[in-house]
Amino acid sequence: MPFVAVRHSAVPLTFRALETTMALPHPYGTLRCSAGTIHLRQAVRATGALFTTALLATTLAGCGDEQRPTATLASASPSASASPSTSPTPPPPDRDGDGIPDSSDAYPDDSKNTPQQPSVNLECDTGNDWDALLAVRPGKDGRPDFSEVWAAKPTACDAQAEIYPVTDTEKAALKTSKYDGGDITTLYEMCAAVDPEDTYLEADFAASSEQIPEINAALLLCPTYPYAKKWRETVKRGQADVDLAAQGRIFGEGTFRVGKEIKPGTYVTTDVDGCYWERQNSSGDTIANYFTNSARRVQVTIRSSDYAFSSQNCGEWRPAR
Repeated sequence: MPFVAVRHSAVPLTFRALETTMALPHPYGTLRCSAGTIHLRQAVRATGALFTTALLATTLAGCGDEQRPTATLASASPSASASPSTSPTPPPPDRDGDGIPDSSDAYPDDSKNTPQQPSVNLECDTGNDWDALLAVRPGKDGRPDFSEVWAAKPTACDAQAEIYPVTDTEKAALKTSKYDGGDITTLYEMCAAVDPEDTYLEADFAASSEQIPEINAALLLCPTYPYAKKWRETVKRGQADVDLAAQGRIFGEGTFRVGKEIKPGTYVTTDVDGCYWERQNSSGDTIANYFTNSARRVQVTIRSSDYAFSSQNCGEWRPAR
């Protein structure tokens, strides 16, 4: 233990000790322990040598041998009690494996989560039941599933509410139909009914220019329709007529300029009542005319030298075969 000299005076006291600086309580100031000297920065007042000595002895305890290990008080933490072992909770059902539980998956059977039209309720005439309630379920690739409806073989169906496109296929069908609004209810009703006596299924029926886009739109929704083949045939015949009309080779009643609005040639019409036609020159005079009260078939040959052709109550003129 190095010698410590204590001098009771107003000047700093000097001690030999370790290099340490310590704060003493007021009014004693700061005690700094250096390698060989202890300095008391505030003079010790006349409070008695014995008290000063005791104070320094207590303070110097912190300036002991620098090689003495410093005890560190560690806060003890209670050991965590082992939690009782429990069996792992099974994951929620996820049928399509898309990571979304079935309980919150809008499309639990489609891993791509393609938007689908909700089930559509139809009131149908099945022959046995005049108002059978049948449902069109969501299907694959955005197409509705009509299998349940077709199994009942309804001849007509009415939707219980208006239907608007949800899937890309339905949106394409709306565009193909050329409907003015956004409602595709009629297309669903067309696909649902499987009437073998439907006009569209007649062997010689040709769809009109308005019917062609509508049938094509329905076929987008239900390409496996039981009579889809006959639908396509009537569309094909109708499209041929549309092309002929655009060429001026199919026309109805009225007056038409030959060579500009209609083409010269031989034309026929069928099942007429009170049919009248005439060929005219450029002055409006009649070159030839014809009238019949009733006929199964009427034929006329329009020449390229004719200026105009006019007819009334004769129906549709078509090229003779």
